[in-house]
Amino acid sequence: MIGMSLGILNRLLLRTSPPLDINASSVILFAKERLWRLSRLLESDDKRKFRHKVLRRPPTQNIGIIGAPLVYGQPSIDPIFPFSQLNLLQPLQGACAAPDLLRGLRLAEVLKSKGANVKDYGNLEFRAVPNDFAVVLGCNYARTVGRANKQIQDEVSNILKNGESVLVLGGDHSVGLGSVSGHAKIRQDMALLWVDAHPDINTPLTSTSGNLHGMPVSFLVKELPHLSPRVPGLEWVEPCISSRNIAYIGLRSVDLQEKMFLRTLGICNFTMEDIKELGIDTAVTNALDRIDPEGKRSIHLSFDVDALDPLIIPATGTPVPNGLDFRQALTIARIVYNTRRMSVMDVVELNPLLSTPSAAIRSAQVTVEIIARAFTGKRMRYPSIRDVDI
Repeated sequence: MIGMSLGILNRLLLRTSPPLDINASSVILFAKERLWRLSRLLESDDKRKFRHKVLRRPPTQNIGIIGAPLVYGQPSIDPIFPFSQLNLLQPLQGACAAPDLLRGLRLAEVLKSKGANVKDYGNLEFRAVPNDFAVVLGCNYARTVGRANKQIQDEVSNILKNGESVLVLGGDHSVGLGSVSGHAKIRQDMALLWVDAHPDINTPLTSTSGNLHGMPVSFLVKELPHLSPRVPGLEWVEPCISSRNIAYIGLRSVDLQEKMFLRTLGICNFTMEDIKELGIDTAVTNALDRIDPEGKRSIHLSFDVDALDPLIIPATGTPVPNGLDFRQALTIARIVYNTRRMSVMDVVELNPLLSTPSAAIRSAQVTVEIIARAFTGKRMRYPSIRDVDI
């Protein structure tokens, strides 16, 4: 039987390669088999466990949803009557309507239909600090943004303590101050994947606008505190993550000082040009390998919808052309889901007042699809516009 098998093998080898002596081919096969067995023996227990683990059915996802309708990190807010009916009609404040728009698209029901357990904790209530309209050390509305983010930090950390993953619905991207610091408060070894057209790493000293939605990362990075003054209202924020545990995906609008920070600190970043050259799968996988080389860290996905091209999501405050397409955004969500280690996801800068009603709903539908993929690994079918409850 053995001789017959070797004879058949030899004939197959002769069809695809120069003639080999049967003994030589046997030696080659024997050597390959021994090398394979040796590699399995040398493989770590962790890798073997992981290999088998990904084949098992994933555990049920428990998700806590927080609405964080904070808009003070961006411009165009009336400092005297910030919550007046007239002022709420100002376009840039439309980001405060995003959490309820996403709920109107039955976000929780979609996640439940994909097998997740969902608890909606409602919207946090943010109150403006009186007389907080002056620029303080290069920051607009610092006290109001600081107090709101302290609420977000406390809520995120409490939900994580309950054993749930957290979905933070912004609001502008200044909510990243509270969500990331709340995550780090419970899991100090977290890794941060920031998907955005902008790196949001300006400091109060380098920002030309003073808008805090362009600065959250600078307050969180351990290597930058000497470049950021102690801003009243934000004294509680402690740098909580090393630059080597941060990666950006989708950058295409980066200020000069931000480029310097990225280069000096060696922060992993993949621009849209990089993504076009490498492919989105390679870019995201390499980013995760950089910030979590051992595959053990809790992952924080902070997703700004302006990372996508404005043709796909027009309802956002700072659109930049040539962004991610829908497939690329879903690929990011899928790869992060496949790690089974995402603990917190922020979804920010969706602004339904900056487009037509139908375009706003389409933008929100795309957003719900990305969220569903990130938390469950599954796609959903869009509801028709007439079925949307808003």
